[in-house]
Amino acid sequence: MSSRRLGGILVALAAALALPPAVAAQPQSPPTTETVAEVRVHGNHSIPDAEMLELVGVALGDAVTPDLLETVTDRLLASGRFATVEVRKRYRSLTATDRVALVIVVREEPAASVRNDLLRALTRLAGQPMFMPVLRYEEGYGLTYGARLSLLDVAGEGSRVSVPATWGGERGVEMELDVPLPGRIVDRLLAGGSRARRQHPALGLVDDRTRVRVGADRRFSSGVRFHAALTRDEVRFGGGVDRLTRTEVGVDYRPAAAASFPRNTAALAASVERIAIDGRAGPIVRPRLDARAFVGVTGQSVVAARLSYEGASGPLPLYEQPLLGGGATLRGWPVGVRMGDRLLAGSLEWRVPVTSPLSVGSAGLRFFYDRAAVWDAGQPLRGAEFLDGAGVGVFFAPQFFQVHVDVAHDLVGSVRVHVGAGIQF
Repeated sequence: MSSRRLGGILVALAAALALPPAVAAQPQSPPTTETVAEVRVHGNHSIPDAEMLELVGVALGDAVTPDLLETVTDRLLASGRFATVEVRKRYRSLTATDRVALVIVVREEPAASVRNDLLRALTRLAGQPMFMPVLRYEEGYGLTYGARLSLLDVAGEGSRVSVPATWGGERGVEMELDVPLPGRIVDRLLAGGSRARRQHPALGLVDDRTRVRVGADRRFSSGVRFHAALTRDEVRFGGGVDRLTRTEVGVDYRPAAAASFPRNTAALAASVERIAIDGRAGPIVRPRLDARAFVGVTGQSVVAARLSYEGASGPLPLYEQPLLGGGATLRGWPVGVRMGDRLLAGSLEWRVPVTSPLSVGSAGLRFFYDRAAVWDAGQPLRGAEFLDGAGVGVFFAPQFFQVHVDVAHDLVGSVRVHVGAGIQF
């Protein structure tokens, strides 16, 4: 045997000895299947455990599929009986990973124990009403009293339905829907309808109105609010019936500092309203402006100035004309001493508080001078006759309630007392 052949045999033998022994192939065990071994529910204060297990829809021994947690969550939320649902998966032990416990944490909606959807919704409405009193006194109209029923979260979180009903100076009922829309161009939608009846203070005629209204607001943290509204009115006045369509846009600026006793601040409300009366040619455009400024002077006293304007592009119906006189426009003169299509009023006050700025509400004295006029559309302002009034008054404005009494002279020869009061929430 040649040496070359012998060397090849030795190399092959060495390689064979170096290889590990062949291992017989072992069969692989199938993957472990997770099954539900326990269902725990927390937060079901009014719904029995047995009923909760029916709503969950999972039985012991069921397979734990990849989408089981999401399916159970969606199923419980779809029942309409829970505000929040959280489903967690927990293993019974570190070794038995095929046996799973489902831990479900829920937060119930109001009236969650009522099974029927309609009855549950009605029960929620009946269980959450808020009643607030309505009480105000307006010159020329008298005392109005009643109550306001409010239902919260009816049309979504933060929404409100209010139903004020009043008697006395103004008799009527109204329904208002207020729905917030955060994070959009419009952050609040408004809608409602009303029926109101009161007597015109100057003409003594009954003013009976039915109204349907929709609107939208956009508010900013700075105190600025943009608003728009579309209104349809039916007005019965003096034996006649008019139907009006109103379109209004406007902007307000009312900082929070101007709430109780404003100082070194200002407030503004401006709007333009278009009124179209059925059967009448051409609409009427009504611009409005109300500007106020408050400047601190000696001590805690404040000088307050106000300018109000109501315009009209054409003659207004009598029931729409602004009224001159009374605490709202011209103290020292009765409400409705004059009427016109346009109004311009100015006021200057020196307010002296008698309470601490840190106290709840405010009270004090005020010395004032008013000047105002009304005139008809088509007549120039220089042709209007201005009337004046001056006097002193007291104001008291604790939380939710305001009252003021003014004694004013018309600078002609008469003295008149003006009273205003109301509850505000």
